[in-house]
Amino acid sequence: MNESQLIFIISQPRAGSTYLQNLLSNNSQVNTCSEPWLMLHLSSLIKPELSQATYDSALANKAFNEYLKTHHTLNFQEKKKQFLLSLYQPMQDGYTYVIDKTPRYWELLNELITLFPKSKFIILKRNPFDVVTSIIKTWQVDSLKALRYYHRDILLAPKVLQDFCNTHQTNPQVYTLRYEDLISDTKHEVEKLYNWLEVPFTFEVLDSSKNKKYKGKYGDPYQNTDAKNIDALRQQAKEKPLDPLFMAFLSGYAKYVGENFLKDYGNYKCNVPFKETDAFNTYLDFDRFEITQKFMKTSRAYKIGTIILKPISLVKKAIKGL
Repeated sequence: MNESQLIFIISQPRAGSTYLQNLLSNNSQVNTCSEPWLMLHLSSLIKPELSQATYDSALANKAFNEYLKTHHTLNFQEKKKQFLLSLYQPMQDGYTYVIDKTPRYWELLNELITLFPKSKFIILKRNPFDVVTSIIKTWQVDSLKALRYYHRDILLAPKVLQDFCNTHQTNPQVYTLRYEDLISDTKHEVEKLYNWLEVPFTFEVLDSSKNKKYKGKYGDPYQNTDAKNIDALRQQAKEKPLDPLFMAFLSGYAKYVGENFLKDYGNYKCNVPFKETDAFNTYLDFDRFEITQKFMKTSRAYKIGTIILKPISLVKKAIKGL
């Protein structure tokens, strides 16, 4: 399989990537599957620092690099590329393009585009506050500790995605799209994407109700099911008000992100106060050792990526949900 036939859709979780995947694969030229997580599963080959193993993966990586230095004739980069592309071959047969829609590839963005410079990258953005709200409601998150599972997606992903878009704003292989625009003007946005892919566009692709290519165990739980009452369940979750704890969390998150970043990320607004809150500080406190300056350092005048921590003694231990 040629790397130019590979399309990545990358975003935060709950940013509309399954919907976009469904629309782009609703034709005879593009194939896809439920989120495969291929590159993350093989991250030790692509970005070793993401992997942790009981055998000391960091030391193993150093030893392997030493091996590569010793054997100069081994072009590991090319071997790795050929192997990874071969994993998509079952999907490619009979199709022009293959879509790998795995939102958390934001963890590997720079490595993937270095490895596959001729592949196509679609970066899908959504208002970060709507992302967090959707995470809480869709997966029925009931505490700050439960929300901790998504801490990298919430705290780090928007800045990584924005930095990537800034770096590759003139790269013809990178396409940036806002979920809000996709929803408000679906026909226009989808047609532009089809033209970019050089896939014939017809009005029929907008009715993706019969497209089953993307369905599977992983991805949007609403779109991946054939349950008849799924629309009602989705609407019920959407209308359910957030717990006051999470409203306080969002206010602290707003201060953490900052208005400048929201504007640059997608001219987004926030309907909660921008203020420091115990709920958000407690959330950060869970990971104050794990989230280091290596990941949080910002290169611009954005507030996102700046840790705002209170000493543990000042954090209210009685916050609901702990």
